[in-house]
Amino acid sequence: MLKKTKEQLALRAKWNRDWIANNRARYNEAKSEYRFKLKLAALKHYSQGSMACATCGYSENVDALCLDHIADDGAHHRRGLGVGSMTSVGNRAGTTLYERLKALGWMPGLQVLCFNCNAVKEIRRKRGKTSAEMFLATSKPTRWKK
Repeated sequence: MLKKTKEQLALRAKWNRDWIANNRARYNEAKSEYRFKLKLAALKHYSQGSMACATCGYSENVDALCLDHIADDGAHHRRGLGVGSMTSVGNRAGTTLYERLKALGWMPGLQVLCFNCNAVKEIRRKRGKTSAEMFLATSKPTRWKK
């Protein structure tokens, strides 16, 4: 394969920028479809084809489903993949994460959750207790008087 020169790469980049500028609507639509297909592929893989939340089974709207790191090591995992932080090109967590996972053969340790279950999981992780444990703890009288 022939190596491209810096000039050839610069010309190609300029052509791409010009094409996108002149075809913005078409580009945005194609990019949106690409991102959606990539998300669907990730959700299908990590839900073993069910396209449903691993906790509650929700499956009505794929836009309400997301990937979750089972071991709560998402920040570490994204850093290892080089995604998820603000960069000169913006936030690269979503599409770039899906692209890297697909390229690496769908790495283990992820599951599909709905946004509600994902939020509850994060709250419990930060708080260290379930809602039932919190209700029990807050229903006990305290030594502090009002």
